[in-house]
Amino acid sequence: MATIKSFTSLEQSRKLAEILPLESADMRIGNYVGESGKVDGTNIHYYPEGESFGAPQIIKAWSLAALLGVLPRFIEYKGDKYYLRFMKEYVEYANDEISIIGRCLHTTGNDNLVDACYEMILKLHELKIL
Repeated sequence: MATIKSFTSLEQSRKLAEILPLESADMRIGNYVGESGKVDGTNIHYYPEGESFGAPQIIKAWSLAALLGVLPRFIEYKGDKYYLRFMKEYVEYANDEISIIGRCLHTTGNDNLVDACYEMILKLHELKIL
């Protein structure tokens, strides 16, 4: 059964903060004192942008909606045009908007769309498209 995930993890959020404009994030992670008695990432909470409830460490995070908003509807790469397509557990850029036979620039597969979108953003950044 697929994992239900609504937001980027702490590690994913840290990586995306290096790549994406921080304004594209719509959530924040507050990291309260965890099991070790320190702010250690074991007791994180998600908050909508603009709220913190006094959490000692706040970093930006992205919801699925925000990640989908970052991915362009289509991209051009080496003279070819690719369209964004996604299903329940994968995201891809294919050169044909409708046909499932089209050539793909890149496909990510995962248990959930948050992770698949995250992987696609990293790939587009690597290709210097995003």
